[in-house]
Amino acid sequence: MMGIAFLQCAFVLIFASLSLARDGMAQKVLDQKITVQIQNQKLPAVLRSLEKAANVRFAYIPQLVSTNKRVSVNAKDEALGSVLNGLLLPNGLAYEVSGDFIVLKKYEGAEKGSMSKNSSTKNVDITVNGKVTDENGGPLPGVSVVLRGTQRGTTTDTQGDFSLNVPDQTAVLVFSFVGYKSQEVTVGSQSTINLSLLPDESALDEVVVVGYGTQKKVNVIGSVSQIGEKQLENRPVTQVSQAITGQMPGVTVTQNTGRPGVNGGTIRVRGVGSFGATPNALVLIDGIPGDMNDVNPNDIKTISVLKDASSAAIYGARSANGVVLITTKMGVSDKLSVSYDGYTGFNTATKLPDFVNSWEYAEMFNIASGSNSFPAEEIAKYRAQNDPDNYPNTRFLEDLFSSSGQQTQHTITLNGGNENNKFFLSGGILQQQGIVPKNKYQRFNQRLNLQNKIGNHFEITTRLSGSIDKRDEPQATGNKGGDITNQLIQNAVRYPAIFLGQASNGDFGLGPESGGTPAAWLASDSYRRAPTSRFGINTKLDWKPLPGLIFSAIGGYNFSLLEERSYYASQRLTDQITLNQSSLNQESNKQIYKTMQFTGEYNRELKNHFFSALLGYSFEQQDFSYFNSYRQDFPSNQYTVLDLGGLENQQNGGFDAAWAIQSVFSRLKYSFMEKYLVEVTVRNDGSSRFPDGQKYALFPSAAVGWRLGQEDFMKSIPWLSNLKLKASYGVLGNQNIGNYPYQQVLAAGRNYPFGNTLNIGAAYANYTDPNIKWESTTTFDLGVESGFFNNKLLFNVTYFDRQTDDILFRPSSSVSSVLGVNIGETNTGAMSNKGWEFDLSHRNRIKDFGYSFNANFSIINNEVVTLGLGNVTQPNGLVGNGSNLFIGYPMQMFYGYLSDGVFLNQDDITQWPDQTKVTPKAEPGDIRYKDISGPEGVPDGKVDPTYDRTYLGSQIPKYTFGANLGFTYKSFDFSTFLQGVAGVSGQLGGYAGYAFNNLGNIQRWQMDGRFNPDNPTRYPDYPRLEVITNSGTPNTVDSDFWVLNSSYLRIKNLQLGYSLPENWLKPLHISRTRIYVSAENLLTFSKYRQGWDPEINGVDIPGSGNNGNGAYYPILRTVTFGINLKL
Repeated sequence: MMGIAFLQCAFVLIFASLSLARDGMAQKVLDQKITVQIQNQKLPAVLRSLEKAANVRFAYIPQLVSTNKRVSVNAKDEALGSVLNGLLLPNGLAYEVSGDFIVLKKYEGAEKGSMSKNSSTKNVDITVNGKVTDENGGPLPGVSVVLRGTQRGTTTDTQGDFSLNVPDQTAVLVFSFVGYKSQEVTVGSQSTINLSLLPDESALDEVVVVGYGTQKKVNVIGSVSQIGEKQLENRPVTQVSQAITGQMPGVTVTQNTGRPGVNGGTIRVRGVGSFGATPNALVLIDGIPGDMNDVNPNDIKTISVLKDASSAAIYGARSANGVVLITTKMGVSDKLSVSYDGYTGFNTATKLPDFVNSWEYAEMFNIASGSNSFPAEEIAKYRAQNDPDNYPNTRFLEDLFSSSGQQTQHTITLNGGNENNKFFLSGGILQQQGIVPKNKYQRFNQRLNLQNKIGNHFEITTRLSGSIDKRDEPQATGNKGGDITNQLIQNAVRYPAIFLGQASNGDFGLGPESGGTPAAWLASDSYRRAPTSRFGINTKLDWKPLPGLIFSAIGGYNFSLLEERSYYASQRLTDQITLNQSSLNQESNKQIYKTMQFTGEYNRELKNHFFSALLGYSFEQQDFSYFNSYRQDFPSNQYTVLDLGGLENQQNGGFDAAWAIQSVFSRLKYSFMEKYLVEVTVRNDGSSRFPDGQKYALFPSAAVGWRLGQEDFMKSIPWLSNLKLKASYGVLGNQNIGNYPYQQVLAAGRNYPFGNTLNIGAAYANYTDPNIKWESTTTFDLGVESGFFNNKLLFNVTYFDRQTDDILFRPSSSVSSVLGVNIGETNTGAMSNKGWEFDLSHRNRIKDFGYSFNANFSIINNEVVTLGLGNVTQPNGLVGNGSNLFIGYPMQMFYGYLSDGVFLNQDDITQWPDQTKVTPKAEPGDIRYKDISGPEGVPDGKVDPTYDRTYLGSQIPKYTFGANLGFTYKSFDFSTFLQGVAGVSGQLGGYAGYAFNNLGNIQRWQMDGRFNPDNPTRYPDYPRLEVITNSGTPNTVDSDFWVLNSSYLRIKNLQLGYSLPENWLKPLHISRTRIYVSAENLLTFSKYRQGWDPEINGVDIPGSGNNGNGAYYPILRTVTFGINLKL
């Protein structure tokens, strides 16, 4: 048979050489239009179908087409030559035409021959030049121009010009650009091709990542917000949470520290969902739970946030507070691409308080204490600064933050593959030097994502990731203990300038408690080292036995190990004083997460009807193992090995813990003509954290959508591109309550007498509820999506109502006191979050100038509905726990007195309602508290803590907003990002808020704004100066004098970039180079206290170590210079 084929080819070739007169006919064969639809067939079968459709004959040696690869051809009224170019070249074949015969041969490349030729054509490429413009005639840089069916291509330069060699006149060029419709042009006899791309009116066909899959944006009826690479790139952030701040409506991210290597972002989706269980959003990285801040931002393709029941119910048990889906980048079917992204930058604090000089401190202390503790001659010596060892002016906080922190990041990625095998490989290193000496952080990231097709029905996706973190911090010495914030930084805030840092002879100052100062501690051998190793593997096997049917199996394994060493060194301060105490605390924290997930999905389209059904099962298990050990009295600070510590007071401890959850879930979707949309989701979860009989719970949801803009009666409106109405309703769950809280625990040490003997005993430490169950959140959503002027202008609005019931909460002590024992978590209480979300975006291009704008705005009303067992009616009529939770008010509220300035004189005190229960001995300059109620519910002429305290504000923002504005002009690009919150309150307390607090410092605003009896004013910035002890004074009780407006607007990012001309780069074989300068947290506008950042210093976030008292690490302002390079 091979011989016959060979003779046939030889005959045709000989015949062709004698048939030059038929050259014109050959071109007609290639130009004829054909229509074929061939799906998943081997190449010989495809050729036979083309023979019938075009009435031609193919001649070839069978070995040329013996591959098992299957191909598809879909052509409608397309030239035969165009079809052959797209079919044969990817399979390594070329062809020649002679009469009705088309002879196939091995493709040798353009330098040896063209893709196709007849007897009169030459084996020389054709050069095609041209220009691509937008709909307004402006040049479009970066447009992809590719020879269809090949990897040969180029991109337009800054003027929209391009040049490309093509094999022959039948070549088809594909022009594509994000946001514009792709166009295909057959070269023909043209040597110059100029065309204008039109905006892509189907921008809503963008794919959005949702639970267990993707959906076209046009068909999404849940509440899903998504950002992509564009919003993440070139931001000088070390954590992903910093990059999404302000980017999506309804998503609030509060940065509570700038401390290198510490998770500084608290994410809340549509308010705070619970005052019992932890209201954290569920974060999934490629479908596996994880910490978003462990991912290199350069590896991320998209971040989706599922906010309503319809979108999040597929994750039932843990989705009540939103779901964050992070999808990492995958390989593409293209030649190998190598990219480098790097920057170097410098960090400074966004804001720092201004403390007074030593002589000013001395003068103010005399006033506050009513004494002459600092005689005038001493104050003069402080002011003169002739003897700084004895009369210093030490700026502890400024000295501590004197370093300009440096930050560098380098990421290299390799990306490529073919139709069957794709890969994405990245490696990154981040190095950050904090603004505190000896404080640094390093992170090494690696990621390998693979996609491999196995035959025609199987595909395996493998994701491997690993990272090593190294965090180093200075510590105080052994006599002080504590970490960098609650000792070094807090005491740098606290200690006034009259204390010596370090003397000229090298001795250190003793500080107010003879234990040294931050200057000494920084010079000590104390340290904290916290390396963390992480590894993860995520494998997915897809089987597609039939068109539209896919079965998937997912296996995931994550491992992390934190090994922390905290050493508190001994230290010589002076010849007379040495801090001898030293200690080492060593901890090991290991976590292992395992999951198996199985899904089956079937999609079917019948004319105008589309059906989709998903059914799945998942099992997850998390194991924890913790161990710690402690030794003290080390012989030397140079040998900090545990075995070298003293035996006295040695300690060790540890525990193991685990939880598991298994789930069955299903989702049904239906649409008619992509106009009428219905989606139903249900998930049944079972968690080991709950007792038998309560382990399982069902979480259903339903959603409907109507693409009103697709109705015939709406299509006549020329400026309306899209209009969609959508609504959803469902129930979500929350299990973030710790492990096995229903189990009764016995506490040792409850000894009891029996006869004449004291016996060892144990008793219940608290009463637990053996029937606790899931928290549940019922969510209702109603939204409108709209697009105008070819979707250049998009506007979306959503109303949401979230009601959380059965909150897992410990009742207040007033309830426990009735029983005489503490009560554990029980399902009691409810709360709601209601609000609106708005999203507006616009983009346009006018010749060389392009601009884009995107803004989002959210309104969230948080309210406690009931505390259940915790409901206690207060004498003032409020119902709640008596401190920060009251029915009808937001969570995290401030509760205290309303004020009306300060007393001016004794007559003022006498005429004011009696406030001796708050201020027993009022003086001029003391805060006046209002009498707002009494036993009868009306003012009674007395200020009483029982009746006159009320709601003062909440730490939960009512309004959140963000805006992106971008411009491009030729090779230049500029963008700025604004972010802020409003309707939020904060309070500075302790050393940050009060002057002379516990031997503390005084700030300049306190000195300048204090009440002055010589020039009294009703509303000073600060009441009369006084020395404050740990127990406080009547002037420091909670009141609106101290509760401040924490609203702010921040220039979150500002960036200017320049892309080098293509003709500069082409000789270097570089496809793209962009240089840029970027500033993060550039400016903050706020009415908060001078020198304090309202985002970090005005809130008390559980677990952050920051409660507005000065124990904080400032948010950082970062200026970077970077480069993006692609080969």
